[in-house]
Amino acid sequence: MIEENGYSLVKINNAACMPFKLALRELISKLITSQNE
Repeated sequence: MIEENGYSLVKINNAACMPFKLALRELISKLITSQNE
């Protein structure tokens, strides 16, 4: 029971982190391109 609950929490956490990870990746790529110019 506890393991199933923990797994669902991980799935919720991943779904919540996904937009943040994408935004962070975009920010990093912008920083890299601005340094190269």
